[in-house]
Amino acid sequence: MDTKELIKKYWFLGVIAIALIGFVIFYSVDAYKNRDIVVDTKVVDGKYVVYTLDDEDVYADDFYDTLYDSYGINIAFLSYERAVLNKAIETTEDMRTSASNYAANVLSRYSQSEIESSLKASGYTKGVDDLQEYYINLQKRDIAIKDYINANSDKYLTDSIGTNGRLIYHILVKTDTEEILDEEGNVTGYNALPTEEQTTKLNEILDALADENNEFEYVAYMYSEDSSSQYGGYIGMINEENKEMYDMVFANTALSMKDGEVSEVITSQFGYHILYDAGSTADALLEDYYFLQNLESQYPELIISSILDKGTGLGFEIVDEDVKEKILAQIESEAE
Repeated sequence: MDTKELIKKYWFLGVIAIALIGFVIFYSVDAYKNRDIVVDTKVVDGKYVVYTLDDEDVYADDFYDTLYDSYGINIAFLSYERAVLNKAIETTEDMRTSASNYAANVLSRYSQSEIESSLKASGYTKGVDDLQEYYINLQKRDIAIKDYINANSDKYLTDSIGTNGRLIYHILVKTDTEEILDEEGNVTGYNALPTEEQTTKLNEILDALADENNEFEYVAYMYSEDSSSQYGGYIGMINEENKEMYDMVFANTALSMKDGEVSEVITSQFGYHILYDAGSTADALLEDYYFLQNLESQYPELIISSILDKGTGLGFEIVDEDVKEKILAQIESEAE
């Protein structure tokens, strides 16, 4: 399992309202208790059937109208989202395996009551039995977002990458340092002045990185003395446009690296660093969890837009004008 994901992505209780809320919320009302409900996405007479109730087909238009009337725009859209993703993206064995691992990780960290409470708040009523489905849906959402970003790369990637952009992670061992000056008194670098303990720690880090079973992010999480350690050492994009924000030695090293490269030990004004270049291509960047999360934060409309795009491609559209107008208004407000 990807260590970086283990570090952050599966802190389950920190995830708020990102689940794909399913049909179960709609079913939970008293009128539908003890009814024979079958979830489907078949097409009858050119209209989508989203479920069958007591052998009677319920069409998408009626379903979303009723959801919206009863629960509001967010629930209506999230149910549309889940239906679209289930139709557009196949559930693979890799997804099931990953979801099983994610669920096991959560079960080892939290009590069953905590998990069930969080799942119910997101529309999953089967308790821990829904954990795997929850994580399958999250993986499908990521795929939809990546597809949409790739189709609109000029908008979402160009500014984010910048000129000669490198996606950087790092490990820091803090030490005292002294400046290296040229003849004019300009700072050209730094010498580290480590204690014996700091030298020992650096050597432990180098040994850990040499172990092929350890990912860089895991070693950063375990050893780095920078606040980024909680994110596996993630720094983000360093490019020609923002390099002045960083220590001179650190930035110059980052910009000289190649995809997948781990640097030698360098010394900045803060101490020893080891850098990892996670890549510069669109494919590499979109596979990086933190980079993708930063894009979603920068462009909050991404989630809704990507789902609507998938739905349009299926011919599975929201036709209720009131619902559609409110969703489009939400996209516009998030894009501002």
